[in-house]
Amino acid sequence: MRPPTPTTLRQHLLCAGGLVLVVLTAPFPSLQAVVHSALVLTLAPQPGAPLTGALWALAAGWTLELTLRLPPHLGGTAWADLTLVLIAGWTASRWPLDGPKDWLTRLGALTVLHVLLLHWMVRLAAGPHPWGWSWLWTLLSLPLWAWAAWRLLHPAAPTGRR
Repeated sequence: MRPPTPTTLRQHLLCAGGLVLVVLTAPFPSLQAVVHSALVLTLAPQPGAPLTGALWALAAGWTLELTLRLPPHLGGTAWADLTLVLIAGWTASRWPLDGPKDWLTRLGALTVLHVLLLHWMVRLAAGPHPWGWSWLWTLLSLPLWAWAAWRLLHPAAPTGRR
């Protein structure tokens, strides 16, 4: 049994809330990276609506870059987010989810790809930069924010338990 898809209004409101959280968590860069990744990988991708997902991803990337003080603001983050949202939306339309375990597996793979793509594209746009530890916090907190996003996006979905 496939979980129900979230309504467009609900997804837009969650994305707007995620953007506000990216701004509010600016004093804590590791937490900000977790919120940013959750926004880009779970809330923004919409199967069948790549334009809206792309716009939310660009907004998330530019918001993150503008709140950080160290790296130059050349758009590497927005570029990586745009690419990854299109990949995530395409995979969501080709391979629908059957439950939370599939969701967690997909998000794990997309998170690793997001970290690598983000650092590569920021390096292309701005030159060498320090990696920091935000990527580690994002990977370690993956089960927490993946579960929260699953519950927000699919509130009536089965939990996978028998």
